[in-house]
Amino acid sequence: MKLEYYKQYLHCKTVGLRSQGKQNLEWFIASFASITEKQQWTSQFLETQEYEYGNKISYELYEEVVFPALFRGYQNRDFWSALWLARTAQNLYKAKHLHEQINFKTDYELLKECYLLDRSNADVHKDLLSVQIRWLQYCIHEYPTGILYGVNGATIDECHEILSEIEFIRELDVEKIHEKFLNEVQSKVLEYLIRLKKCQISKNLHEHE
Repeated sequence: MKLEYYKQYLHCKTVGLRSQGKQNLEWFIASFASITEKQQWTSQFLETQEYEYGNKISYELYEEVVFPALFRGYQNRDFWSALWLARTAQNLYKAKHLHEQINFKTDYELLKECYLLDRSNADVHKDLLSVQIRWLQYCIHEYPTGILYGVNGATIDECHEILSEIEFIRELDVEKIHEKFLNEVQSKVLEYLIRLKKCQISKNLHEHE
């Protein structure tokens, strides 16, 4: 690989020379001689301050270099590769043909796989907490009207799934930073669950009249 092309790409990006920058990026991508080189560069790129976790990577760079490197490791059950596939999920979600190669798994599903590979890893705990706290915030954001699961109101089974997930999050939250919030979510889901069960009982009674 020829790093000079990448340096030129970054320079052009900084000064606003889009066309020239795109050309340098294409030359840089074409300069990789093997998947091993892609893995080496990807590791350095993602672990340095140059890449800010949560930001999307250039589409071409992700498709041609980063994803192939991470996917190769993921196929071999490499913990680091699975973790960074999860961390670059915003790129994955924008590229259906790439996402398809990992069976359209979400960042949460990838992180859960990492957790099963290394249950004590602090980075995985942190990332899982971040993802699931955001998910719970979404679940309750229309309360008291209802509890959401996906785009619809949660069913009885889905409420139980949310409650089960809260217990899992408690295990990850060893410093109890989110305890107050988790208690709030649990209380709201339980209240909503009671409402659902009452509606179900009422429906059953009407059907048998």
